[in-house]
Amino acid sequence: MRKFRISAYILFIISLFIKYISSKYSYIVENYYSKNIDIYIVKFLSKLNSTFSFSYFEILIYIFVLSIIISIIYLIRKGFKGKKAFLSSLKNIILNYIGVLCFIYFLFIILWGINYNRESLIESIKDEYKANITQNISKKEDDVESKDYKQTYIKDIDNKEFEKVDLKNLYEYLIKECNKTKKEVNTSNSDMKNDIKSIKNMISKLENGYDNVKLLNLNNLGNYSKAKIILNSKLLSYTNITGIYSPFTGEANINTNQPSTSIPFTILHEMAYQRGYANESEANFLAYLACINNKDIYVKYSGYFMALKYTASALSKVDYESFKELTEKIDDDVLKDLRDYSKFWEKYEGKTSQVSDNMNNVYLKSNKVKEGTKSYGKVVDLLLLYYYLYEK
Repeated sequence: MRKFRISAYILFIISLFIKYISSKYSYIVENYYSKNIDIYIVKFLSKLNSTFSFSYFEILIYIFVLSIIISIIYLIRKGFKGKKAFLSSLKNIILNYIGVLCFIYFLFIILWGINYNRESLIESIKDEYKANITQNISKKEDDVESKDYKQTYIKDIDNKEFEKVDLKNLYEYLIKECNKTKKEVNTSNSDMKNDIKSIKNMISKLENGYDNVKLLNLNNLGNYSKAKIILNSKLLSYTNITGIYSPFTGEANINTNQPSTSIPFTILHEMAYQRGYANESEANFLAYLACINNKDIYVKYSGYFMALKYTASALSKVDYESFKELTEKIDDDVLKDLRDYSKFWEKYEGKTSQVSDNMNNVYLKSNKVKEGTKSYGKVVDLLLLYYYLYEK
């Protein structure tokens, strides 16, 4: 075990070095790791673990917890043999677990964690938009001086600063889409039940959930394994976690104990991680895109519903009067879903969820998401940009 520990410590140092170097070269990470190497790694792992419908990651968690229990029992037994035997065993167990955690961290970085240092999704969207417009202009106007001419057609998105009026327009747009899709859900009887069978059907329906998302070539990334259900989902709800992506198994894991309105969005959110987008706000935005481009009306509604929540929160902080005025335009059925969503999560507020949030905050900051959980609001920046470029 001593050799394993030394190897694990060395691998941990190597992983810190890789993490540091990758943070300096986001272009290389984006084009060589995220868009190439990592795709093959995740596809291999996800397909390898797709044989059974249960979550391999959840099983690994149970095994880890069981090992801790066994270690505690072992220490208690050693305690009866004297202080020296107890302290010697305690030292070895602690060092062994540190070694295991170091090895796990190395795997995390190599298998997926480098994706935290890929290029910003905001910049990628801007670059793709400008490239597409430039290409269209070049096809139509071959004889025109390119630089000055193109600048009159390409929106100045690099220097664009979104203001309150942009946020209000986005909120009003999302209200309109929410009202519209909710009515279609009601008339088509497409409401989703919150039971295991319905959730499994939704998971199957969304297996190729990114096929209609042409932005950033997401529709051409190929096939991955289906999302998987966490059996002990209720326990997960106490931590305010709706899903977990496992880099070690390539699995998108879903907490089934949540309002049905957010389940399609959550599935696609975890699938965004599976496709190499590690940033929380970027995964939220990609889930929104996948939802609104889906043919299923309930999936569409889930996307607009969650985007409405994020935007409402942002607008209420900067312009509460406009927020109140526009919120009156939300239909009663949508308001009911919003109230039900809030009431559901209020049941699970407490010390456990607070500890989980704090741990998640540390985790995000350690992976170059400087604002921690506050960065969840950055999804609104992406929503604003997409609305400005494609929906306005």
